[in-house]
Amino acid sequence: MHAVIRQYGIGPLFIFLGAIQFFQTILASSVYNVFFESFTFSPGSTVLFTSTLYSIFLIFHTESLKKTRSLIYGLVFSNIIITVLSYISLEQAIADRNSGNLIFLQNIFNFDISLFLTGTSLLYIDSMLLIIFYELLNYKIKGYLFIKIILVTSIVNLFDSVVFYSLNFFTNENFYDLLLGNIIGKQITVIFFSIIIYIYLSLIYKKERVTRPENLREAFKIFSF
Repeated sequence: MHAVIRQYGIGPLFIFLGAIQFFQTILASSVYNVFFESFTFSPGSTVLFTSTLYSIFLIFHTESLKKTRSLIYGLVFSNIIITVLSYISLEQAIADRNSGNLIFLQNIFNFDISLFLTGTSLLYIDSMLLIIFYELLNYKIKGYLFIKIILVTSIVNLFDSVVFYSLNFFTNENFYDLLLGNIIGKQITVIFFSIIIYIYLSLIYKKERVTRPENLREAFKIFSF
């Protein structure tokens, strides 16, 4: 793992995270599964979105704050670019009525842009909250890495579920089922991802963070440039 990182850097991870944003939105808007015969959830929101937040946390914990900011803003800009290109491609497909791929392109690009933009905005807010909350806990508490990871990611994902579904699906007749399913699905995902990240940081990476915030002001350094 470390040899691969030394040879290729973390650029491929950044590219991969940017590439799955479109796929994540398509799943969140159109693909839902039922688990425990009661709760409905989207793998795009519960798994892919949550994995993106954990990737941001991992970069923040193992790399510099500068690289973390680069990743966050890179994901936001890539989402905006994808939205613009998708809209242009859809308009071109609609204008070219003779195109044999019209239906295919409409199925791919005809997603709810407001859903995409809401997700992008929340990705930025969630990332900032994730880092700030984690730094505040680091400032107050030394050690207890697993508890800090699962507590912070659980709160941020709960916030994301409530805001995202309230803004986009409040008028849906299945709003409460979708919201509850997303909350439960994300919290289950949080448990698994927290265990994986903790095992990696404590047993494989085996390095403490170089610095801990010395005061509350340092906990908000994510906003400085």
